[in-house]
Amino acid sequence: MLEPAAPRLEQTDGRLFLVSDDGRVCVDFVEGSMGFRRRHGGGRGQAVAKAVGLKGAKTPPRVVDATAGLGRDAFILASLGCPVLAIERHQDIHALCADGLLRAQQDPETAAVLGARLQLHQGDALLYLQDYPASPIASFQPDVLYLDPMHPPRRKSALPRLEMRLFRDLVGEDLDQVELLQAALQSGIPRVVVKRPANQDPLMPGVVSSIPGKTTRFDIYLASRERKRRVL
Repeated sequence: MLEPAAPRLEQTDGRLFLVSDDGRVCVDFVEGSMGFRRRHGGGRGQAVAKAVGLKGAKTPPRVVDATAGLGRDAFILASLGCPVLAIERHQDIHALCADGLLRAQQDPETAAVLGARLQLHQGDALLYLQDYPASPIASFQPDVLYLDPMHPPRRKSALPRLEMRLFRDLVGEDLDQVELLQAALQSGIPRVVVKRPANQDPLMPGVVSSIPGKTTRFDIYLASRERKRRVL
């Protein structure tokens, strides 16, 4: 039996797709689920917005999404007013996200909401955090570092959704997610947020607060000086 072909990028009808024998995935911030979420998703009341500290009339925090993936949370935070630097280390996933952002910027309604607040960068956030003062992250001067590492494989018999299967086929597992969180906590960035499955333990001890979602949870860690102030 032939092995399934590895996921590959293909340009079709003006969009970039990640394609496999199972199907194809693209990034669309204008229509579909992301367009609906931007219009009707609950604004600053969303769990991810609360987790990064976006509330009331407070100046929106500057957020680094160190594991951008398809850029969904980065896009939502930017559309809610946060300056966001989204970092993705795999070049094909970065290309998908960049293609989606380009089309979002070409749509007048989406571009007006998004502004110039979302920057995409291809690189390894772990290496940047390990050399923090000289990294693009430090230059961005973030208030929050956001991590959404790949979730553990499901134990249930149902297959995970297509995009997650393609991701695993393309990039494998996130084997350095604990190391990434350790580096984030050592960087001095005031607030670190980790997105976790609701039924999974925290990635590391030290969580000061958690924001529950429907199927996920946002664990919040604070730098030592912020921990003393208890600014949540």
